[in-house]
Amino acid sequence: MLKVIPDIAKRWLNTCTVPQKQKKRTEIIEMQTPLVAIRDKSLISTIPSRQSPHSSSKNSAERSLPKRLVERCFDSKFLGWRFGALNFAIWTTVVFLVNFIITVWSTIATHKKNGVLFEGDCERVARLNSGLHVLINILSTIILSGSNYCMQVCSAPTREDIDAAHSLANGTWLDIGVPSLRNLRHISWRRVSLWCLMGLSSLPLHLLYNSVIFASTSSNNYVVFSVSQSFINDTKCLNCDKSYPPMAQMLWDKANTGQLQRLHPTDCFNNYAQIIQSDRRNLLLVAGDSNFPPPENNTSGRGSRVYSYNRFEAESASNIEMSTEAYEWMCSGYTTSTDDYRSCSALTGDIKRQGFDPWRVDYFPVEYCLSEQAEPHCKLYFEPGIAIVVTVLNLVKAALMFFIAFRVYDDPLITIGDALASFLNKPDPTTTKMCLLSKQDVKRNQDGYTAGPRQYVDRQYRWKDATSKTRRTVTLVICLIMLGVVACFLGLGVAFLPAGTAIAQLSFGGVDPRTCLTLDNSSMVALALIANTPQLMLSFIYFSINSLFTGMLSAYEWMSYAHKRKGLRVSDSPTGEQRSTYFLQLPYRFSIPLITLSGTLHWLVSQSIFLVAIDYYDENGHPIPSKIDHESGFRALGYSPIAIIGLIVLGSVTVASIVGFGFLPYKRGMTLAGSCSTVISAACHTVDEDRAAELRVQWGVVSIDSDGIGHYTFSSKEVKTVSEGEIYH
Repeated sequence: MLKVIPDIAKRWLNTCTVPQKQKKRTEIIEMQTPLVAIRDKSLISTIPSRQSPHSSSKNSAERSLPKRLVERCFDSKFLGWRFGALNFAIWTTVVFLVNFIITVWSTIATHKKNGVLFEGDCERVARLNSGLHVLINILSTIILSGSNYCMQVCSAPTREDIDAAHSLANGTWLDIGVPSLRNLRHISWRRVSLWCLMGLSSLPLHLLYNSVIFASTSSNNYVVFSVSQSFINDTKCLNCDKSYPPMAQMLWDKANTGQLQRLHPTDCFNNYAQIIQSDRRNLLLVAGDSNFPPPENNTSGRGSRVYSYNRFEAESASNIEMSTEAYEWMCSGYTTSTDDYRSCSALTGDIKRQGFDPWRVDYFPVEYCLSEQAEPHCKLYFEPGIAIVVTVLNLVKAALMFFIAFRVYDDPLITIGDALASFLNKPDPTTTKMCLLSKQDVKRNQDGYTAGPRQYVDRQYRWKDATSKTRRTVTLVICLIMLGVVACFLGLGVAFLPAGTAIAQLSFGGVDPRTCLTLDNSSMVALALIANTPQLMLSFIYFSINSLFTGMLSAYEWMSYAHKRKGLRVSDSPTGEQRSTYFLQLPYRFSIPLITLSGTLHWLVSQSIFLVAIDYYDENGHPIPSKIDHESGFRALGYSPIAIIGLIVLGSVTVASIVGFGFLPYKRGMTLAGSCSTVISAACHTVDEDRAAELRVQWGVVSIDSDGIGHYTFSSKEVKTVSEGEIYH
């Protein structure tokens, strides 16, 4: 069996190679047919390339196993940018299947439960909610990356588009290697339509995705009795039927049957100093008989051993001011001056520092507590309407990506290498004798360019110079506006916190009535749109940053050709010494961190502003009428100052990194092209029938005429470096 496996693998790999007969046929074709006359790209790919002195035989070894599988199953054309589009289409389909299965299963499971997907322990619900939102942001990042990839492909010009633009009298040029709005006016309507559909389908997706799942917490009403030790020890509840029926009797019964948990005053204080009380209910505060008057002198409940009564209203969580006073009973034994009034939530820190020796409630000491534990009713909600919209849009995305991979027959010039290969094979006559043309020259002469000799000036370019001032400004302004809005929101949120509330007291992404914004008569969909508007803005920022770095790194690759001979990096199936592209123009060491950064920022936004739902229960654990319904319960927007601070910190680091990268210097020795098609074409006028496009090339001086005027271009032959002050054309 083990001997058979290598034989099978060998036969399988042989199917991916050119048969012997075909090899002989291609050798004949190569001898009889000039390369420039061959129009069939699949035929070109079968012709063995001549080895230059600088060539290597790594090309076949560089093909990955997935690409060989695609070539075997489909066609060699899927080894280029279509392989990337097909890859993203498949991954987006996987995301669709995940969304579809979850939507169908969750819709059926929650059909008779008012959208409740899971109910139980609050900590578990919180973990599930956080984990599912991490998953949602991973899935949305895959879709976002695929959309960006396909939109860049659609906006890339073909050689015909560039020739048509260059033939115009006003010096029109197109962008190569970067996402571009400029190109949309010059490419086919079909690709413009696909670009628009990809962009428009992203808007509702980012607005709604994080609102498919949201969590609710529960809060219980409870009563608090200060009682003497004899209340517990008596054989019956003395006069309970006359004082506080029926709660006192019920708690006496539970105390005598061991159904109440005994707590130290410190633990009792910490457990009940909560605005939202999810896992406990009614409470007995117990002290020795010597601390209380005889039952007959009890002014609170005559003839009873219950000496004080307090009540916690769970519904106070819906009001910021009331929520801070919800457990005022805990501080009733501590007085403050009227000029320095502070709510109990602000006094808890002082009380803890002073110690609990003793803790007093209504001036009665507390030696220990008997607490009634409550079954938690935290819930994880699933919103089927939003999930269906997201799933349909996901399907649309996948269909568009498959359409782009299979039905876009154009050959767009997506990378700098694509453009160089095209212009080296077929030079652009409109840029003859302009080899020193730079992007700055093009910007200064919007009405056209003049051919002729020029003096070379060796300028020091920086990364920021590769992109337009408009692109840099728009990217930074959008980032700074977003940071400014977030910072203002944080400032307002902190300013409206109740007096004495410290940010450190609030949890990361947690529900707290003190950080809730209530909007009257707002539906769940309206709240979802508001909560996820920052997600949409963040998507715009990702596209802008991605475009900016694509332009800067495209220029980095361009400038490197002045110092190192290498094959062109193309998005189509590579031939000869050409190399396959990275993630379009971005190297993986930049594209992967950018995708990770985007996913992290989206997750931080989802923890910074989110939907809030609180369900209320009475002292007996029964849902409070009209408040527990999925549609009519307390629903609001919540925000987390700690998560917002994290978002501001990471956003600031991102902006600082953009600025820092912008000031990195390029190596000297070459004019800067940026993404300008005119400059790229001007540097690609070869001499002596140089088949440079398929070989390893370098940029430099290839000839000097009798007048001492040099000519530089990309060449597979030996080149000389350009010299400061020399004349070239």
